[in-house]
Amino acid sequence: MDVIPLLKQLPFFADLSDDLLGQVVATGRTRMLSAGEVVFHKGDLPDGLYVLLDGKVRVFLTDEQGQHDVELAILSTGSLFGEMALLDGEPRSANVACVEPSRCLWLSRDEFLALLRSSSGLLESLLADLSRRVRGTQEKFYWEMLRRQRLQSDMELERHRSLSVLVAGVAHEINTPLGIVNSATDLMSELVQQITASIGDTLSLRSLCDDLRESASLVQGNIARACQLIKRFKTLSTQQVSEARQRVNLPDSVQDTLSLYSIQGRRAGIEVVFQSRLSGPPEWDGYPGYLSQILLNLLTNAERYAYPAGTGGRVEVELSDRGLGDARRFDLIVRDFGRGIPTESQSRVFEPFFTTGRDQGG
Repeated sequence: MDVIPLLKQLPFFADLSDDLLGQVVATGRTRMLSAGEVVFHKGDLPDGLYVLLDGKVRVFLTDEQGQHDVELAILSTGSLFGEMALLDGEPRSANVACVEPSRCLWLSRDEFLALLRSSSGLLESLLADLSRRVRGTQEKFYWEMLRRQRLQSDMELERHRSLSVLVAGVAHEINTPLGIVNSATDLMSELVQQITASIGDTLSLRSLCDDLRESASLVQGNIARACQLIKRFKTLSTQQVSEARQRVNLPDSVQDTLSLYSIQGRRAGIEVVFQSRLSGPPEWDGYPGYLSQILLNLLTNAERYAYPAGTGGRVEVELSDRGLGDARRFDLIVRDFGRGIPTESQSRVFEPFFTTGRDQGG
């Protein structure tokens, strides 16, 4: 590829004579870059100016946690980059990496500044381009911040919605054993009155005592059941509100979540089968609140989308581990046997805010 015609298409070089462009090409050096190669990192000292002769690069920033990239621009053949740090001598303000194999013309900082001193038109074009890029970068960061805030708000809303469903389910479930306790205590009161009236009749007294013992057993069993439900719900709700890292018994934590979901699942005809296949200790150091929220979301999705309209079905939950010591990892698999995800939607399942059930409220 002839480099001079390409340079003439760039605002930075459009007003330069052919002789000066020839000097640029002669003093510059060609760099061959492979796909995925980082041209420079944010914070690097400015080494020169890059003109993309062939290929494509991405300009991006990474958040403070180093977990998410914010893409600022995709540059293709004929683009210029790296000029901002050259003007003020400050470290690079963004990362640049190759999207595909690329070829660049590289000019050192001294060579680039000499070009600016020799051409007022080049300086004017440079300032206009810098203004446009700064404005575009600010807008991208603004919209990215809004997107993340919305995602965080949606996650909080979903967490509170799940807790509300659990509260309603647990309240309904507790009513059953408490209703039995109430009926049993009424019966016990009647039996005591009959015992008082039957003193002297040994056979009647023995039968009434058996009935009283059975009623007491019902009261004891159902109070224990209600206490267990309250304990599980209290543990789960506390974990979901708290974001602290904890050391927990992982199979027990999963089982507590499944037990609470079963209240909701029974009404929808969902049969949940849990298997723990751990080969090592059950302790897990992590965030049980987040885990329970994810598990509840997966189960609710299976109920809503795999088995819609209350058709019901089977959901398998399997816990296993792999590796040893610090390399040990846990796998939690949730598997349904429902209608599946439409083919046209499968490539988008990990997009934030994407859902096939917008009309169903989730």
